[in-house]
Amino acid sequence: MVPLPKNAIEHFTHPGHRLEQLKANTKYHCDGCKTHGSGTRYRCNGCDFDLHEYCGTCPRSLSSFMHSHPLGLVVRKAQATRRNERVCNVCGDHVEGLFYRCKDCEFDVHPLCTQLPQSLCHALHPAHPLTLQSTSSSSGWCAICRGSCCSWRYRCGACGFDIHLECVLVPCDPPTQRSVPPFGQPPPPAPPPQSPIPPFSQPPPPGPPPHYGVYGHGMPSGYQQTQAVGATTNGTAGKMMYSLVGKLAIGVFSNAIFGMSNMDFSSFM
Repeated sequence: MVPLPKNAIEHFTHPGHRLEQLKANTKYHCDGCKTHGSGTRYRCNGCDFDLHEYCGTCPRSLSSFMHSHPLGLVVRKAQATRRNERVCNVCGDHVEGLFYRCKDCEFDVHPLCTQLPQSLCHALHPAHPLTLQSTSSSSGWCAICRGSCCSWRYRCGACGFDIHLECVLVPCDPPTQRSVPPFGQPPPPAPPPQSPIPPFSQPPPPGPPPHYGVYGHGMPSGYQQTQAVGATTNGTAGKMMYSLVGKLAIGVFSNAIFGMSNMDFSSFM
């Protein structure tokens, strides 16, 4: 058998054809996990077949902090031959084609979603790192968009501080009047604000100033509250997860603090 070149792979989703790495700054549809992609991919030109880099190289079995059991890589049957719909337990979008599954728990997750970092640092909560947590943890309110966190989110459990997955990259002003004390220390006394600020675990009051989050953190002009990622099943999540995962992973690797207004997101592409 002739050895494959360094920039080529063979994959069980496209048997009999070699896939070559293509570096192009263009969008495409991954024929493995059936979600969107951009930039470098593995491609069969003759069949117009594309795979995300990770979908082309991800292991057949995976252990992840997201689930207590090993996850197996499976391929979902075509729509005409299946009886029910399944969604990704992390982003809430439909799973089609290639995905990871725990059959015992019926836990499903896109290959790309398994690459979300377990923890990160955010400008609005500099004292403690935020950890990716599931819907089984306490519900809360996103400190940036004011929406209910009914899906996976980045959370500080000690402080009850939550941020939606899709809100982590939103540039915002760091807190100036309120800070989070280190573990084990009581908060310093502060004069009461003109408009009471609710605890992180309580819903926001009606009628906040425009472009300000529930905790008084500045938000960029024109930012609109979005539906939680985990609440979408119409393909919206799939369109943004590829970019989100890439930026978060590279940002964490670079020790970035997310939420900074001067962060250059183009460097995370």
